[in-house]
Formats: sequence, structure tokens, C-alpha cells
Amino acid sequence: MTTDKIEVTIRIDKNETRSLGEVVGDLKSQGLEQVQSHERFMIVNGSVNPDALDALRAVKGVASVRKDVGYKTQAN
Repeated sequence: MTTDKIEVTIRIDKNETRSLGEVVGDLKSQGLEQVQSHERFMIVNGSVNPDALDALRAVKGVASVRKDVGYKTQAN
């Protein structure tokens, strides 16, 4: 059974001494896919298996990991 990936927004600690690229590399190694990084805002977006959220939160330099809420219309 495959789990549907969820979209996440990850905020990077502005005081992080490592480069954003290094943090993104670590996030990818924890399963983050379809990565878009926004260095100006220190935010990374991507998709991941729900069971990998704690691993993303544990990456050095990550301030927060938030699930993006998607709105789907209900089928009649």
C-alpha cells in the first residue's frame, strides 16, 4: 500500500549558519521531493510521506514543518 504524499512548507531558522542548499540536501535525504526553495524568505516547499514529518523536523536548521492544507471540492 502506498501512502499519498503530502505537501509541506518548511521554515528555515534565519540564524542557521549552514547554507540553505545544505539544509535542502538534508531535507531531500529525509524524503522531501518536488523541492522549491525560496532563499529570500528562508522557506522550502515540497512533498513527503506523512510518516517522514518528524525526520524533517529533526533536520538541523529547520524552524518548523507545516502541512499545506489542500481544498478539494466534494464529488456529488
